[in-house]
Amino acid sequence: MGTEYDYIIVGSGAGGSTLAYRLARSGRVLVLEAGAPDDDPLHRMPKGHFLTMRGDAYAYRYPTVRVAGVGDTGDWVRGKVVGGGTTINAMIYSRGAEADFEALARHAGSGHWGWDSFLAAYRAMEDHELGASPSRGDGGPLGVSVPGVADELAARLFEAGGKLGWEHVEDVNDGDGERIGFTPSTIRHGRRTSAADAFLRPALRAGVTLETGVRAERVLFAGRRAVGVACRRGGVAVEYRARKEVIIAGGAVESPLLLERSGIGRPDLLRDLGIEVLAAAPNVGERVIEQRIAMVQVRFGRELGVGAELHALFRRDDLGAGGEPGADGLLGTSGYDITFHTKSEPHLARPDLCGAVVPFPIDPAADGFQPAGYPGMLIGLYQTRPETTGTIHSSMAGPSSPVIAPRFLETGTDQRAASRILGRIRALLGTAPLAEVIEAEDFPTGAVLSFPEPALDYVRRHGTSSSHAVGSCAMGPSDDDVLDAELRVRGVNGLRVVDASAFPFQVSANIGAPTMALAWLAADLFD
Repeated sequence: MGTEYDYIIVGSGAGGSTLAYRLARSGRVLVLEAGAPDDDPLHRMPKGHFLTMRGDAYAYRYPTVRVAGVGDTGDWVRGKVVGGGTTINAMIYSRGAEADFEALARHAGSGHWGWDSFLAAYRAMEDHELGASPSRGDGGPLGVSVPGVADELAARLFEAGGKLGWEHVEDVNDGDGERIGFTPSTIRHGRRTSAADAFLRPALRAGVTLETGVRAERVLFAGRRAVGVACRRGGVAVEYRARKEVIIAGGAVESPLLLERSGIGRPDLLRDLGIEVLAAAPNVGERVIEQRIAMVQVRFGRELGVGAELHALFRRDDLGAGGEPGADGLLGTSGYDITFHTKSEPHLARPDLCGAVVPFPIDPAADGFQPAGYPGMLIGLYQTRPETTGTIHSSMAGPSSPVIAPRFLETGTDQRAASRILGRIRALLGTAPLAEVIEAEDFPTGAVLSFPEPALDYVRRHGTSSSHAVGSCAMGPSDDDVLDAELRVRGVNGLRVVDASAFPFQVSANIGAPTMALAWLAADLFD
């Protein structure tokens, strides 16, 4: 028998680190992380994510199943490092909208997941650069800033957005109207604030134990009660025991796989994999919802923005080595410096599209996200609340080879929204004073018309996944839902899932911030 703890948390990402922080004084807590320590200087440098998301040193790169009529669905990239995705992502702090959390509370049948609860969690977590307000927190563990550069390009963007009816706001998280502003990010003083920085390290100082390089193979049960986790560390089998509960926080990809390896899932699939069925759970790995983002890039007719300077910086061999990450300013923002929310159709009650502006162009021929050497700008836009669902399941090839079958744009709502993405981006680009500095469209070029059919086809064939998947272990009121309203796995005892997979639908956000708030609130459900 291995060492015994009160709580074992599998995963140190947004959910796991936050929950560890909140449970630190509730008993002996162990956090298991399959990835490496987050000690690379690039992990502190905000624009380091353009490098750390490449390769496999700090990221899992899961292949996906091609979908008929949809272009390359690409590899799904997830963090393989302490802090999980929050250590390698773009740090966008997008909290979601009040209406969606109210819908979540109704769906789950519990007011615990309503907007008032999430707002209270956000305010408790945040140390916001803009200061405390009824909608923001100040003095919490999570550093949040609005690190945009108020330069000529930003001014032109804000003025053009205003002419489209978008309000220029100080905090794009404060409200749910059509709006544009600098992007709130988990950055403090030019340094990334990952979930590990904000939550896990204080938890370790309070007595929580962290084990890295440990891959969870399956949850251990005594009858139907979870009592521990069987793992592998460097090829050696090891077990950890839990007196109270096991909490899975592996994210939307890994959490359903661990449930399946533990005998919880679709009985037909488990039997085909040779796994004994412990608890039938037909929706483990089902109902996965991901956002599909489409991009437009333009060139400027003169030097504008930061493209040339960043191109030179990213060609240096010593990028991120020594000194303070981001100290020169250019490397101290995420790169997605401006955010806007807009409606795909004027009659809608609230925005259904979210855009991110990168104030420099990327090199389409480069491997990965490499700044180009000329002045320009990239804009990505995606539907915030898609309905189409895909699946994530284990495979015969083993735990490192899941079968991810994403699906996109299959409902009328999704198709209508996606068909207007190009038109909304081009409306912004075509409005003065922004239009005055644009020389040409790099891609998709004017040959792809903004009319619904060709525009929808472009999003289908050339869009990409946004790394915001939810739903693979969703909570809900039905016996067929994987989790109940307290995030307990149905059919067994002593086991919960606390991560993005628990959300049954998108909440108009990049899912990192809502997942941290979910975990913050989940701690109140433990004895």
